[in-house]
Parts: sequence; structure tokens; C-alpha cells
Amino acid sequence: MSLQASSQSIGMQKCTDEETFYMHCRAAYLTVFRSSLASISSKHQLCRVLQQAGRNPSQATLNKHWTPSTTKLNFDDFCEIVKNERPTEVHELMRAFRKMDINGDGYISHNELHIVLTSRGEKMAAKEVDAIFSLADTNKDGKLDYAEIGHLVIGQNGIMSTPAVSCVIRKLKAVGGIILTASHNPGGPKGDFGIKYNIASGGPAPEGITDKIFQISKSLTEYHICPDLKVDISKIGKQTFEVDTFKPMTVEIVDSVESYAEMLRGIFDFNALKQLVSGANHIKVRLDAMHGVVGPYVKKIVCEELGAAADGAFNCVPKEDFGGHHPDPNLTYASDLVNAMKGGDYDLGAAFDGDGDRNMVLGKHGFFVNPSDSVAIIAANITCIPYFQKTGVKGLARSMPTSGALDNVAKALKMNLYETPTGWKFFGNLMDAGKLSLCGEESFGTGSDHIREKDGLWAVLAWMSILAHRKQSVEEIMKDHWNKFGRNFFTRYDYEEVDSDKANTMIKELEAKMFDKSFVGQKFSSGDKSYEVAVSDNFAYTDPVDGSVSKNQGLRIVFSDGSRIIFRLSGTGSAGATVRLYIDSYEKDPAKIYGDAQVRPGG
Repeated sequence: MSLQASSQSIGMQKCTDEETFYMHCRAAYLTVFRSSLASISSKHQLCRVLQQAGRNPSQATLNKHWTPSTTKLNFDDFCEIVKNERPTEVHELMRAFRKMDINGDGYISHNELHIVLTSRGEKMAAKEVDAIFSLADTNKDGKLDYAEIGHLVIGQNGIMSTPAVSCVIRKLKAVGGIILTASHNPGGPKGDFGIKYNIASGGPAPEGITDKIFQISKSLTEYHICPDLKVDISKIGKQTFEVDTFKPMTVEIVDSVESYAEMLRGIFDFNALKQLVSGANHIKVRLDAMHGVVGPYVKKIVCEELGAAADGAFNCVPKEDFGGHHPDPNLTYASDLVNAMKGGDYDLGAAFDGDGDRNMVLGKHGFFVNPSDSVAIIAANITCIPYFQKTGVKGLARSMPTSGALDNVAKALKMNLYETPTGWKFFGNLMDAGKLSLCGEESFGTGSDHIREKDGLWAVLAWMSILAHRKQSVEEIMKDHWNKFGRNFFTRYDYEEVDSDKANTMIKELEAKMFDKSFVGQKFSSGDKSYEVAVSDNFAYTDPVDGSVSKNQGLRIVFSDGSRIIFRLSGTGSAGATVRLYIDSYEKDPAKIYGDAQVRPGG
């Protein structure tokens, strides 16, 4: 369920003009600094970030806002400046560019820029010209160009997992990346087709950028294509094409796996992992890529590099229709893996979704690790991973519907914990501000600050690291964890294609009952357990980084022992609504922690 869908379904008000302006400012700021906490420390940085906000500041404008006594400006200062500067139209930028492009070759050389800026209008010193040129000439080819993408990087054969895209964006310091994905849904003319844009941090574009793209799309009058341009995406290397822009375009085809694998080598102890899956007393693993894009990563990293048996890797050839199956890593759609694990031949099993960012972990005999428990286990054993031994743990986070298992670890280990709305971008903002190391969500997504996306294969290697260090089975580790921290029995029910009007009426009636002053403090019982209502609200989140507020994220009934009942409504379109019910019941009695989360005690 997307945040946008849930927000619309629970009546979130449209953004005010002021909120929209603020989102645009933050989007521009993040493009340059990657965190709204960073400060502008020079006139040239001020110029750059104003340009990202669609302004074209003159030297006089820059001098007005960056005086000889200025040492830094913060995000709020930047917003005030943007308010007072008129947006620049595209035709104005093009006209200015062509005036400086003296010989009309589609580039501005250092000499051309020097002539213009030191002889016309508000004359600049040669040192200032050098600084501006150096800042703008990001590829250091001695020329400035405009209005085209000069360098496009594509994964070999068009395949690259979502985590790998985030990794490559960060490694290349790219301005962003476009991911064409249907996630775990069948693609094609009769299926889903999604276009996702990630910004320079490697994370999903914030609302300020996506809203700006949407606004621009409404005013487009034409677009151009190159029907004769043929790119061989099977061949690694650079290909150059002459197109109808200011200069040739370079398309670079890269190994889809290598950059990502190199990153993982710096995070995990590959020697320990290799010993775990291919050493003298190795465990047996079964990994199911479900014909999604993660298949080549499993084969190259886990099988070839770590030495796991190749016959333990299944469905590793990416297919457009996912082999006719639904690559959603859960007990229903990954039933082949579940049944194979129940036979007892494998010690660790995992399944991945279509674009490689989500995962499901199973132990021997099909022992299921709830995704809420999975992130809690990694948090409790985080020092088993060399990356965190170096960086330390800055904080933990979970999405609001995710169980409180992570909270128990954070409290016991005295780690900061953040509860965010559903949506990975909230985690990304915390990471960019240096507040977050590890996070997860109940919908099988787990990740850390090594990139700005959830990462399915990373999560499985994290589990392998814990197995290698503790030398216990998945089930033993999980049960030891419950004995130490207590267990959150967690389950989720989705009621789909519900009549939209009736669903909205139900939510309103729930709100009326929950928000009655007498509701907090009421006690309810089930079997031999009693629950007292401690909090009753519609979850709202204030971002500790930028102060933005996200309201109406779901109805919560929180009990005094941490147990919760949550209602969320989504998809109120023609197909009807979906009501999601989350139940999170905390149990610390050792005699009761081994039951089935789907079975009510005593019946």
C-alpha cells in the first residue's frame, strides 16, 4: 500500500500553497546537500541551490544574501531567499546559455564564460569565474553544456535491483536514477508498469520533487524521441550517440551486480559467510529469487563468491512475467520455498520480491521469521556485522504498523527509536541526518543506512552473519530472543474490495468511539489476559529532521503493555476499499511465547 493511497483514503487534506512551497524548497536543498540540516557555507553553494530551486540569481542577488560577514546560511534562511526571488523560465535560461555559447557549438568553454562574466553587466573577478566553472564542470571535461543528459548508466541487459540502483547512484554521485518496475506485480501491457525516480542520495524522491514533476507534466506540449537510436544493453562498456542536442550522449552499460557486490564486501565478513555456507561444517541454504531481478545477485554473490551450492538457488532467471507467478515473498506466494523448507533438508531459506528490495526468512522445518521480528533480531545482534562495528548504531526505526518487537530491543540496549509513517522516504530523511542505522517494516522490508532503499539480499546476509557468529539455528536464535525481550504476537488481515462508502462509515464510527474521552483507561480481556487502553489516536508524525508533519496515518489503540490494534484504510477507488487490520499482542511469560500467532490462546 502506498503512502499516497492511504493518505487519500483517510481524508488527508491537500497540501496548502505554503506546504507545497516548503516541499519544493526541501527537494532542491536535498539535491545539493542530501540533508536539510546541512548549512550553505559559500556564495557558490548558495548559487547552486538557488538554481536547483528554479532561480537564476545574478551576482548582485548573491551579494545581497551573502555579505562579507556571512559565514553560513541554514535551510530556513534558504526558504526565505527563495520566497523573494522570482522563478526563472526555461526560455530565459536557454537564451542566456546561447548568448554565452559564442561559437554556437552547444558548449560553454572556460574562455567563453570568462569573456562574458568579466566584461558584461556585473563584472566578476577571474578567480570567481574559475570557482563557478569548477563547480559547474562536474565531469571535468573543460566544457559546460545544457538541456541534455550527457551520461546515462544502465545495468547490463536492463536488469538492476532497486537496492543496486541506490548503490550505483551513490557511488557515481549521479543526479538521480529512474527505475522501471512493477515491483512484485506482473508487468506488461495487461499488467502494471511503474516509473520510480530516486534522487542523488539514492533514495525515493520526496514529495516536493514528485509534485514538481507532476506539475511540469501538465504543461508539456511536445516531446522528442530518437527512433533510430539502438543501444546494445548486453554489451558492457560505453557507447556514444549523436542526437539532436548540444553534444553527443554517452550510454554506459555496467555490470548489474559488481558495484553492489563490492559494497556488500565492505559491510560483511565474506570469509565468515563463506565458511558458513561452504566450509567443513556448512549449513544448507535455499534461496528463491522468484524470477525477479535478484536472481543474478544470488548466483554471483551467494553461489559463486561465497560458495553456496548452486542447486540451492531457485528461479534465478529474471522473467518478464515472473514465470507466471507472483513474486511477493510471503507464506502464500512463496509456497514452494515453504514446502521445501518443511522437509528439513535446508537450514536457512529466503525468498525475494520482483525488484529485490524485500525478503522473507525461514528456518529449518519451515520455521517462519515474522518480518517485524527479523529487524529486531538484526538489531539485537547488530555487532555481528562489521559495518556497524565501525559506524556504531545511530538509531533504530520502524513503520507505525510494524510490531513493537524493535521497541523492546531499543529500550533494553538504550538505542534511539523512531516510529514513522509507512514509506521508506521517512527512513531516508533520518539516515541523511545521521540519526538512523537500521530500520524495517512489517511488509517484509528491512534495510540500513548503507543505501537509501530497503535491501532484500542485505537482510539475508545479515541473518547469515548472525548464524555464523552465534552458531545456532534460526529457530534457536529466535526463541532465545523471545525469552530475553518477550514476544510480540503479530498478525495482519487485509479485507479487500470492501464497499468504499461502508468502509469510510466504519472508520468514522471507530473514530467516534476511540476519541470519546472515556475510552482511554477502559479495560478489555481475552482469555486470561486483560488490556487497558493507554493511547487512542490517529497517528501523526513530526519529522525530527525538517519538522514536516504527516497526519492521519492510521487509527491506533495502544494498550498499557505495548500491545496494539491498528486500522488503516486504502484504495477507495472503483475496485473498492481495502481495510487493513494489524494486531500486535505482547507476551513476556516464558510459558506462553512459543504459540502460533494465528491461533487465539485456548481455542
